[in-house]
Amino acid sequence: MTDSYVMGRNSAETQRLQVQANLLAPHTAHLFRLAGVSPGMRVLDIGCGAGDVSMLLAELVGPAGSVIGVDVDPVVLDLARTRAAEAGLTTVSFVHADLTELQLDEPVDALVGRLILMHLREPAATVRTLSRLVRSGGVVSFQDYVLSRTRAVPATPLVTRTVRWVVEAMRAGGANPDIGEQIASILSDAGLSVLGAASTGAGGGADSVVPELFAATARSVLPTALAHGVVAETDVDIDGLAGQLARELKEASALGWPPELVAAWARVR
Repeated sequence: MTDSYVMGRNSAETQRLQVQANLLAPHTAHLFRLAGVSPGMRVLDIGCGAGDVSMLLAELVGPAGSVIGVDVDPVVLDLARTRAAEAGLTTVSFVHADLTELQLDEPVDALVGRLILMHLREPAATVRTLSRLVRSGGVVSFQDYVLSRTRAVPATPLVTRTVRWVVEAMRAGGANPDIGEQIASILSDAGLSVLGAASTGAGGGADSVVPELFAATARSVLPTALAHGVVAETDVDIDGLAGQLARELKEASALGWPPELVAAWARVR
């Protein structure tokens, strides 16, 4: 599988992912519990990155369970292993593998992923292939964004403009920033029995992490935006963007809302 990660692979992006993970952690845990992830399970976490979701899952499945994190990037997996070791999590392991070629020594009880489907060229086909690693009756659940719902309330010009070009750039780079609302259909197309879906979001204001996180997202996608002519470099003050977003929100007495996080879950027949 060709690496189609439109956000780039560098230390700044890895740091952005960890900031994002801290914001999403309670919502991710809630959605996985709704999906049926429970103590004692053996869970496969695909597109695990620096290990934030894998480590969260380790807490959910407890000492009797285990988690296998998989990613195509060996550098970020080294960081994931270090972080898990520092956290004393002995039930988490990490595997470097192409998702379409992954093999396990025994089936897992659950297959999960957060913010990975948007980067897959053929999400339903990939989920169908990976679901063969799940035992009969096991859980398959994914969480992803509806990124275009990032907004300020009331609306503000810089937030609106930045959301627009970030979404356009991700689409130009081959990602689907609004794939969250399609997860249930993807699971169904993968041959799974869909049981439910839910959405959640983390709110915030001008003094929250939201301006920082969204500016970091814009920084990660900026090379793609420039390469596809979505925005000109002179139109974006990327180094000052976080401060500009925070000031705009404060002056407008507006709240900055991150994207909606949507989950759906299914059983393997």
